[in-house]
Amino acid sequence: MTWVTWRQHRGQAAVSLAVLAGLAVTLLLVSAPMRQAFSQDGIARCLAADPQAGSCQNTIGTFLSTWGFTYNQALVALLIIPGLIGVIIGAPLLGRELEQGTWRMAWSQTVPRTRWLITKLALVTAGLVALGVGMTLVFTWYRTPMDQLTGHFTYAAFDFEGLSLTASLLCAFAFAVLAGLIARRTIAAMVAAFIPWLAIRGLADFVLRQRYQPPLTEHLPASTHVLFGPNTTSMTGHLGDWVLSATQTPAYVSVTYQPASRFWDFQLIEAGMYLTLATAALATAVWLLRRRAA
Repeated sequence: MTWVTWRQHRGQAAVSLAVLAGLAVTLLLVSAPMRQAFSQDGIARCLAADPQAGSCQNTIGTFLSTWGFTYNQALVALLIIPGLIGVIIGAPLLGRELEQGTWRMAWSQTVPRTRWLITKLALVTAGLVALGVGMTLVFTWYRTPMDQLTGHFTYAAFDFEGLSLTASLLCAFAFAVLAGLIARRTIAAMVAAFIPWLAIRGLADFVLRQRYQPPLTEHLPASTHVLFGPNTTSMTGHLGDWVLSATQTPAYVSVTYQPASRFWDFQLIEAGMYLTLATAALATAVWLLRRRAA
């Protein structure tokens, strides 16, 4: 079974490695000038001294305006990459067997169909975990200078660092495996799996994430300048705190925020959500395959 699975998926493994290598080379090239500017502009010295000082604020602001969008926020455009990889690899696992009729040979061998599916799922999932971890390490290295300025709660950071990337990749893969069994067509399964995955991704990014834990509230001087989202000179005094809302009164500014220290708590919550959905989809696929008439 291991040899057969490798023969069937070695092309996908080679493409995945090529994607990872291409991503690493690309990010290395675009990161080099950003890291050089970070060093030459003295950003590290400002962070070690007083980021709130006027000269440091100007230096940091210039760096962010120059590199922030072009080389970091543009990563938002890559948010769909885990979903695309997951459905491309997951949909053919059962969909192609049913579409081309090769299931008749595969499921008539001495290996029971349930064991056949579980073995394939285990091996392919292990490969996807390795790919996800590799992509996470590459993105984390790439964003290191910017993370020191904005923290890890920006979309360009949270979705590519920690556990979220690998977990969302596995979720898309599981959806595609189940869709392939139901639709019995590879392309149709890709579409059927990608749409709900994209909806869940959007729901997590823009609705659920800020509510994973109750936000904190702090009263600041009325003269405080309001900056929403993760930011360097955070109103709360902590780098990377995620400012959700602010209410101005004559006496003070009431700020609601998620502290930067909750990054890993939020990663665990979001990864748990994706992995729960993935486990449910794969368990359903195994159950349906067991019930399927020969």
